[in-house]
Amino acid sequence: MFELAREYVKDWHHVDCISTDVFDNNSRNPKTEDNIDWMNIYYFKNVSHVLANKWKFPIPIWLRKWLKENIRNYDIVHIADFRNLMNYFTYKECIKNDIPYIVSSFGSIAYNFDFKMIIKKLFDFFWARKMMKQAKFVTSENENEAKCQNELWVPKEKIRIIPLMLDYEKFVNLSEPWEVRKKLNIDKDAKVLLFVWRIHRYKMPYMALDCFYDYQKKIPNSHFIIIWRDDGFEDNLKKYAKKLWIADKVSFQWAIYYPETIKYYIDADVYFMAPNHWEWTPTASLECLACWTPVVWTKQSLIPFIENYDAWYIVNFDKEELVNALLKVKEKNSQDCINMIKDHFDVRVIKNDFLSTYFDK
Repeated sequence: MFELAREYVKDWHHVDCISTDVFDNNSRNPKTEDNIDWMNIYYFKNVSHVLANKWKFPIPIWLRKWLKENIRNYDIVHIADFRNLMNYFTYKECIKNDIPYIVSSFGSIAYNFDFKMIIKKLFDFFWARKMMKQAKFVTSENENEAKCQNELWVPKEKIRIIPLMLDYEKFVNLSEPWEVRKKLNIDKDAKVLLFVWRIHRYKMPYMALDCFYDYQKKIPNSHFIIIWRDDGFEDNLKKYAKKLWIADKVSFQWAIYYPETIKYYIDADVYFMAPNHWEWTPTASLECLACWTPVVWTKQSLIPFIENYDAWYIVNFDKEELVNALLKVKEKNSQDCINMIKDHFDVRVIKNDFLSTYFDK
């Protein structure tokens, strides 16, 4: 959202952003407000840092008071994400003051089959569905997300599909290759598979290791890099790699972020994920494409415009199909990777889609 807001400012729109004081896993942002690239940003203190950071449920103090005093200054409000009190407070003030708003759920709408599902369903029934239903428009990343939004009583005519965005200019002047391979002692001629995601049972990390096990039997000079944030599954996955006797070919790298991730994208031969349930568009897949690295993915994640470009292998959730697709990646189709990002996912393109949504009658 920051890149999107910055593009609006470049076009001489006035933009204010509200957020909370979460800074990282252990600390809060001491600032209450700031001005970055001509945008005013207001930080509201949370009742609980643990609730806001670990459980993704911010409860900002003084936000309602600030909204009551300031909401009438805006022509449009863009609510990012949706299942929290911060956004619910914002929605209520928009309704009271007749301020149009749109909601972008950004992949947060689906339910996982765990104890959180009951809490999410209750929240949706009493609060979130009203916010979604009364929005001027609701945006989704792909058809899967649009279907979920429609099930929350959002009329189809109010749903706009606007893909996930990234700032392509960040990927124009790429660093030199081989830095990660040197760091991890991986041969320059080795085939490197890359996995960037949370280590969680819903992300099917076992399937990823099973596929790599078959892959490395056919291409012995290969390596699998997993950039991860642990959601309680790390130890199980490491034990499974040892069980398959491939632990020496699998590197676990703890939560790496931009710009460090670019070095990994450049040194990888393919970005590989195998979800078995409906997923939204992962940012890492787009960033890999911007770094000329193709992607092997399962059909459970719909990515708009994919059929028009030769930069992907999209297959069924089947180990044999996945391994065959990985083996087909001989060269990087760099031009198609880049064209796809520039044509449809660059923030400068997405900006116009959102602006037309804001002011569409």
